[in-house]
Amino acid sequence: MFTLIQGADIYSPKHLGVKDVILCFDRILAVGDDLSHFLHLPDVTHIDARGMYLFPGLIDQHVHITGGGGEGGFHYRTPEISLSHITAAGVTTVVGVLGTDGVTRSTSELLAKAKALDNEGITAYIYCGAYQVPTRTITGSPRSDLVFIDKVIGVGEIAIADTRSSHPSEQQLVQLASEARVGGLLAGKAGVLHIHVGDDDSKLSKLFDVINKTELPKSVFVPTHLNRNPDLLQDAIRYAQEGGFVDITSGIRPDEHDHISVKPSKAIRQLLDGGVDPWQITMSSDSNGSSPIFDDQGKLVAMGIGSIATLWEETRDAIVEEGVPIETAVGIVTRHVARVLKLNDKGIIQAGAAGDVILTDKEFRIVHVFAKGRHMVENGVPIVFGMYEDRIIPGSPEASAHTGRKDLKRGRAMIEHDPRDPDDFPKPPNNGRRYCC
Repeated sequence: MFTLIQGADIYSPKHLGVKDVILCFDRILAVGDDLSHFLHLPDVTHIDARGMYLFPGLIDQHVHITGGGGEGGFHYRTPEISLSHITAAGVTTVVGVLGTDGVTRSTSELLAKAKALDNEGITAYIYCGAYQVPTRTITGSPRSDLVFIDKVIGVGEIAIADTRSSHPSEQQLVQLASEARVGGLLAGKAGVLHIHVGDDDSKLSKLFDVINKTELPKSVFVPTHLNRNPDLLQDAIRYAQEGGFVDITSGIRPDEHDHISVKPSKAIRQLLDGGVDPWQITMSSDSNGSSPIFDDQGKLVAMGIGSIATLWEETRDAIVEEGVPIETAVGIVTRHVARVLKLNDKGIIQAGAAGDVILTDKEFRIVHVFAKGRHMVENGVPIVFGMYEDRIIPGSPEASAHTGRKDLKRGRAMIEHDPRDPDDFPKPPNNGRRYCC
């Protein structure tokens, strides 16, 4: 019921100094200089956090929670994300997205996964839509998705400046942004249009045109992947200088196949040096999305998969390697995101806020994670898992001791295929019925 965290150096993300925090159920009950009197309450868990930093739980506004990809064929479809991968990265709130594949993956599937993650212990939302225009919805329109489905907080990721996009016209982007804005107004939500920006030479030109030709507020638009190449990053600096939000992707960073992207921590430094207000900068991971590399002829030459762990890794690098102040770097993945998405109780350490907290050592290594007040990671190791994460699936390599023979303890028998018997499974006892998926 209660968790008392004592002696942590707290960044809210504003620096509060060394204080105590008490969690009660899914909320922060109090923050103070000395909350030791709470130790007298029953069922109090005590965390000695002396020598540690305490931050709000990270908010990742771009996660392919049901997987993504498929650009190289069906076998390139990336897997869905698991609970412990999220929490081990210090993330306590995610927004699920579809990407290139809005055909074999659906917004309904995204919604179901978000509800599952919520039940397992974190907070999850989704955007309705995918790269394509007209985009993918559940009710038939983005506006009604926002109004009637609690977990839908925006529209996206709609692709521009990318050969995999539908090459939406300015008018189509205006219509989508209007749907998002009005749906958000009616439902009391952010109603953002989350925009995937590719590496075409057009960069953000279409977005500049839309904003210059309409009265739509810049706060509706959230372009992402803006560290994809140096020219795009320069366009992003100009866009932010004119008042727009800009989102860096922590999963896009130089490697043996990618020689043109800007390391996320360095991109943050460049945005700040370019005079961009820190409040306009956010960062997300693009976790579990595919990361295809194409040559000049459009041939797929390499494929990677995004990792949610990069979100904190690049935050740490921004602090340690780029000299970004702690409260600025942490704000970019907590309070700034909450502001963009209108998640008022997220990304902040104060009484009444969500009980989402991470504790790190002085080298910014994650030690403890709390989501909705529940201890999810202890001493750097996940202690709460998703429904099937820590279970052996019958017939899997982990269950090899049972594979190849009948096991009456299982829900259904697993036996070696017998070519003489066209039915792989034995008849249920007493000729009873058994329905399998």
